[in-house]
Amino acid sequence: MKDSKNFHVNCISSYNITFLRFTISAPGDSPNTDGIHMARSTNICITDSIIKTGDDCVSMGDETKDVYIQNVTCGPGHGISIGSHGGYATEKDVTGVYVKNCTFIGTTNGVRVKT
Repeated sequence: MKDSKNFHVNCISSYNITFLRFTISAPGDSPNTDGIHMARSTNICITDSIIKTGDDCVSMGDETKDVYIQNVTCGPGHGISIGSHGGYATEKDVTGVYVKNCTFIGTTNGVRVKT
């Protein structure tokens, strides 16, 4: 995927999704261009992929469970973001996030947990 105006991929209420050798590219100064965003989703795997965006490489919203991110190159942008800043009292937890053997190049964060 290349140069989306907003999020490149939205996984909302998704189950058992695998991104394998997936490439996303957007300019480093492009706002709101999350690579892969998910919420209310379970068992999402992102493996052997390259995500270059101006925002989060991967972002996880409420009620996301069992996310596996392995061998992903991420950057520029903000890195991997888990959760939100708690703007709504009814937001549910993000649980079971596993990040292994990832490379962050020019990101403001590696993995960021928002609470």
